[in-house]
Amino acid sequence: MMLSFIGLLGVQLQYSIELFHITESDFDESVKRSLYQVNKIMEEEEMLFYINEAYAKESADIKLDSDTFPLLSIESLSDKQQRAVKESIARRKVMFTELAMRWFNEAPRKSLRDRIDVAHVEELLKKELLNNAVETPFRIVFIDFEGDVFSSDSLFAMSDSLINTKGYYSQMLYTSDYNQRVNFMRVWFPEKRRYILQSIAPINLFSVVSILMLFSVLVSAIVLMVRQRRLSESKTDFMHNLTHELKTPISSISLASQMLSDDSVAKSDKMRKHLTSVISDETKRLSFQVEKVLQISLLENESSIMNFKPVDINQMVASVVENFEIKVMGSKGSIESMLEAERCVAEVDELHFSNIVYNLLDNAVKYAKDNQPIRLKVRTWNKSERKNTISLSIEDNGIGIPSDQLSKVFEKFHRVPTGNIHKVRGFGLGLAYVKKMVIRHKGYITVESTPSVGTKFEITIPLKH
Repeated sequence: MMLSFIGLLGVQLQYSIELFHITESDFDESVKRSLYQVNKIMEEEEMLFYINEAYAKESADIKLDSDTFPLLSIESLSDKQQRAVKESIARRKVMFTELAMRWFNEAPRKSLRDRIDVAHVEELLKKELLNNAVETPFRIVFIDFEGDVFSSDSLFAMSDSLINTKGYYSQMLYTSDYNQRVNFMRVWFPEKRRYILQSIAPINLFSVVSILMLFSVLVSAIVLMVRQRRLSESKTDFMHNLTHELKTPISSISLASQMLSDDSVAKSDKMRKHLTSVISDETKRLSFQVEKVLQISLLENESSIMNFKPVDINQMVASVVENFEIKVMGSKGSIESMLEAERCVAEVDELHFSNIVYNLLDNAVKYAKDNQPIRLKVRTWNKSERKNTISLSIEDNGIGIPSDQLSKVFEKFHRVPTGNIHKVRGFGLGLAYVKKMVIRHKGYITVESTPSVGTKFEITIPLKH
C-alpha cells in the first residue's frame, strides 16, 4: 500500500510538472502571436497615416451622376465618364506610387520614438493578449536601431539590469521596411509564474485533496490494522486471565462442597465453619469476576441505560470510602478524606459513579508497595475557573505508573507491566470502564504519576448535564 501510494504520488508530481510546462508553452505561443499581430497593426496604421495624408492633399475626386452609381462595369459608362474614370485611376496610380516611395524612404529613416505612440501600442498589446486569453500585467520597452531605449515607465527603461535580464519576449518592428533597421519591442511579464500556477491551480488542488484523502485512508487502515492486532493479542491474554480467574474459585467451591458432602471426612464445627467461609468467599470472588466481565458490554454498548438523578457527591464518596476503609485498614493503611466541594449536588448515575470511585480505590490498593503502608487521599472541590463543575481526586503512594504507560492506562485490556510483581491480577477493564463512565457523565479524567512515588487520578464532571 505504501509503495503504491509513493508511486502514485511520484506520477502525480511528474504530471503536475508536465502540466506546468505545457501551460507555459501555451502562454509563450499566445504572447508571440499577440506581438506579431501588434507589429502587423502598427505597419497598417503607419500605411494608413501616409494614405490619409496624401488624400488630404489630393482634391480631385471622380464625380459621377447619381443615376450612374448602380452601374457595375466601366463599359456601361458613357465615353466621357469612361475618360474621367481612367484619368482618376491614372492619377491615383501616380499618387500611390509617390506615396509608396515616400513611405519607403521616410519612415525607416525616422527614429522609433517618432514612429510610434507608446501608450497606443501598450493598449494594442493588452487587447491582443486578451484575445489570446492572456490577462496578466506586463512591462514593455522599445529599442530602436540607434540604441535608444524608451518606455512609458522611464525608470524601468533606464534600468540596465532589467533590460538585460532574461525571460523577455522580443518582436522585431516594421519588418516590411525595404532598408530594414533593427527595431525591437521587448515585453516582460513580472507575474508570469504566478499566473501560470493560478491557471493550473484548480486541477492541482483537486489532485492534492484526492492524495490527502487517499493518504488519510491509508494511514487509517494501517492504524486500524495495528489496533486490531493489538486488540486481538489483548483479547487472547484476556481469555487466558479469565480462564484462570474463574477456574480458581470454581475449583475451591467444588472442593469445599465435596468435603462437606463426603461423610467419610470428619467434620467438626470449626471445619464446617471454615469450609462454609471458603465457599462464601470464593462465591463473592467469582461474582466479582463475573461483574468485571459484564463491564465489557457497558464499554461496547453506547446505548446502555443510564439513570441520572441529583446526587450529593460528597455523601456518595464518603459512603464508598467508609465501606472501603475496612479493606485499607486490614492492610495497615489509611484513607484521608477532604470533601471540600461546596456545590456538590450533581446529576449522575449513582451505581456507575460509585463504581468509578470504587475502581480507583481498588487500583490504589492493588498497586501499593509491599514495604510501605497504604496512604490514600480522597478530595472533592469546586474549581474557581469552572464554577459549574465538581472535581474529585484520588491519590495514592503506590508503585506509580511509568511515563510511557500513562497514555495507555485507559485502553481496554491494557495492563501496566509490574515487573516481578505477580500478585496483581485483572482483565485490564477497570480504568477503561472508569473513563467510559466519566465521558457518559459529560466529564473528563486525567492522571499524574511518578514511579515509586504514587499516582493521582482527577475527575471533573458538570453539576448539571
